[in-house]
Amino acid sequence: MKKTFLVLLSIIIPFIGSAQEKKIDSTAVFILDHMSEVIGQLESCRYQITTSMDHPSTEVEYEKDFTESEVFLQGPDKLLIHSKGKHGHRGFYYDGELFTHYSYSENNYTTVEAPSTIISMIDTINSQYGVDFPAADFFYPTFTDDLLENFDKLVFLGNKYVEGKDCFHIAATNDKLNVQLWVANDAMNMPVKMLIIHNDQPHSPQYEATFTSWEFNPVLPTSIFSFTPPPGARLIAILPKKH
Repeated sequence: MKKTFLVLLSIIIPFIGSAQEKKIDSTAVFILDHMSEVIGQLESCRYQITTSMDHPSTEVEYEKDFTESEVFLQGPDKLLIHSKGKHGHRGFYYDGELFTHYSYSENNYTTVEAPSTIISMIDTINSQYGVDFPAADFFYPTFTDDLLENFDKLVFLGNKYVEGKDCFHIAATNDKLNVQLWVANDAMNMPVKMLIIHNDQPHSPQYEATFTSWEFNPVLPTSIFSFTPPPGARLIAILPKKH
C-alpha cells in the first residue's frame, strides 16, 4: 500500500491527529500478519480477480463497471496481468526492467523503464502515470501496518461463509472509508474478497474485489513477462498523470 492504496484507496488522506480513540483488535492483526507472512514467502503465484467499481452516471447516479483479470506473479521482479472489462482486453507486462501496457482491443502498446522490483514498479507506475493494479495491496509487506496507521478501527467480525469458503471477516474504518476483508480460514489464509465503501462521497460508492483460482509456486516461464509486439502493433506515448 505505502504511498497509495493503489486502485482502491488512492484518495485516502492519511490518519493524522484525530481525537477519536483507536480501536485495534489483536485477532484481526494476527490474521492479517499471518496472511502477509504467507504471501511474502511465495516464490510465485497465479490467481484470478474480479473487480467492480461504482462510477458516476448521468442516468442513475452510479453505475457498476466489472473487470476480470488473471494475474501471474514471480517475485521479486516479474508480473503479468491479463484484464478484460470497460477498457477492453489489456495486458500489463513487467520483466524487472520494462513495464508495458498493451491493448489487445486496439493493437497498440506503450513501454517505459521501470524499477527493479514489483512493489517499487507499482508505486512508480501508479504515481507517475496513474496506472491501477487490481487489488495489489495485499502484496505489500507493510499491509497490516498501513491499515493501523490510516484507520481508526480495525476489528475482527467473526467467521463468515463467502464465495464457497470459510473466511475470517475483518473491517477497518475511519471517517472516510469502510474497508472489509475476507481471508480464507485454511492453511494458506489467502484473501478471498475485499470491499471498500467511500463514506465521504455522495451515496457511498463501492469497490469490490474477489480472488479465485489461487495457484501457489507454479512454474512460470520467464518469457511470458516480456512483451514482444505482435505484427502491426502501434507504439504510442504514455502521458504522465496530472498531479
